[in-house]
Amino acid sequence: MPPRSVLATAIAAAALSLVPMSAQAKSAELIHRSVFDGTPVRTASALELAGPTAGPLGGFFELTVTAADGTLPTAFGSCEPVDVAGVLTVSPGEVLTVHTQGEACAHIVDGTLQVNAYFGKKDLTYEGSEHKKAAVIGDGLIAAADHWYGGHASFSGTVRW
Repeated sequence: MPPRSVLATAIAAAALSLVPMSAQAKSAELIHRSVFDGTPVRTASALELAGPTAGPLGGFFELTVTAADGTLPTAFGSCEPVDVAGVLTVSPGEVLTVHTQGEACAHIVDGTLQVNAYFGKKDLTYEGSEHKKAAVIGDGLIAAADHWYGGHASFSGTVRW
């Protein structure tokens, strides 16, 4: 290797060692958290569900589903657009918030409420000191159900920190 390229390589390596690792490469992480057997609060126009999440300690998920037209679907098999707000505490001091639209359906068999809402980069905000910012890669999904035995909700998405 010519002396000039050895010197250039050494300078480049030294410069990279001065840049913090977090600035060199961003990491992507699949975040999937679920609330099981939560106690839902359901009115004619909204569903609220909150509780600790399965997964790392300190996780908590709060979900609010609001009917766009003022009433959630009740006829078996009917579906309606809804506004969805989800707040996921990933760990103490780290919060991901999603505001998006989705669809709520009354299950065709028993009429229980089922909700699915996709979200993208523009729907997600991050609050915390662990990372500078967060962006979802592709689409994430918030899903929820209000069954006769309790409520379930999940947050799933790949986030680039």
